[in-house]
Amino acid sequence: MSKFIKLASLLALSAISACSQQQPSASNQPLKQQSLKQKYQDYFYVGAAADQNSYIDHAELLKTHFSSMTTENEMKFESLEPSQNQFDFALADKMVAFAKSNQMQMRGHALVWHRQTPQWVFFDETDNKRSKDQVLAIMKNHIDNVVGHFKGKVDYWDVVNEAIMDDGSMRTENESADDQKSWWYGTIGKDYIAAAFHYAHAADPNAKLYYNDYYNYIPARQQAIYDLLKSLLEQGVPIDGVGLQAHLNTIPSDDPNHQSYYQSIENLEKAIQLYASLGLDVQITELDVSLYIGGHKYEKSDFYTADTIPAELDEKQAQRYADLFAMFRRNSQHISNVTFWGIADDNTWLSEFDSGREDFPMLFDVKHQPKSAFNAVMDF
Repeated sequence: MSKFIKLASLLALSAISACSQQQPSASNQPLKQQSLKQKYQDYFYVGAAADQNSYIDHAELLKTHFSSMTTENEMKFESLEPSQNQFDFALADKMVAFAKSNQMQMRGHALVWHRQTPQWVFFDETDNKRSKDQVLAIMKNHIDNVVGHFKGKVDYWDVVNEAIMDDGSMRTENESADDQKSWWYGTIGKDYIAAAFHYAHAADPNAKLYYNDYYNYIPARQQAIYDLLKSLLEQGVPIDGVGLQAHLNTIPSDDPNHQSYYQSIENLEKAIQLYASLGLDVQITELDVSLYIGGHKYEKSDFYTADTIPAELDEKQAQRYADLFAMFRRNSQHISNVTFWGIADDNTWLSEFDSGREDFPMLFDVKHQPKSAFNAVMDF
């Protein structure tokens, strides 16, 4: 063999060796080579909730990994109609345009909710409670304008949000805390739910309509939501599905009086299958997995930062996500969309409480890089 051939062979072997040594592991490959939406395209849409800033700041993550987007606050009543008959669609229009230009499904959230709804809806200028007919007319006008404005652009609407209390009773105007009172119920009565769905369907017959709620894994609420959905269907109400919020914890609580005690995979799966048995579509609408244990008291010295998350806790969060997505996949015939309530750890409602406690519940870290949890949901 000539010196030239030997040299060429050595160079070739060296190049192959270098490539094998420098080849990044799956967890470190560029984001564009690992797409959540592509990995799950045969199972369900993968979505993220965004606000007026995060859809810009996190645009690359959104475009790369997500096939659906939800507006966090920009489509709520107080955002779109802060004063009677004065509509402002500017921010929501921009977000919808972004989603559609990137071939994403669009979720509208939420038409009728007991919170973030102006008081003028229920009380007149002299602070007298409006009549049932007056509030129904205001609701219809709002839904006609909002759903009509986004007709053909918003694919799914959370029509009614959180109508049931933690004990399974209907939310009314008599709840002890002001932010828990439902003046929709207090002015219209329980029929407000059916009315909202009828109005939304009339405004856009092609949009899919959902009832959205939380703590679906608590037995009393799970059954109450089922009973509500069954009743709506029996009345001929045009409802297409149910949204399960799924604000979860890495480790369920050991306190049976705390809601997160019931956050087992089995309870979540039971909820999905129970609602699907009614012939309804199921969407996971507000998924995140907190690092903190529900019901435990944390001192400020116990708060995590992006740099102090224990490796063991990071692994537990990853395993929690792995277990959740394995369950979602085996129920994918019932589930059309799994949406995270946020995009990355630098943009989460769980870090916005007065305590100043930061949380890190998403698949991407504060620098928008994939975490162990991301790898866990991709590893199948």
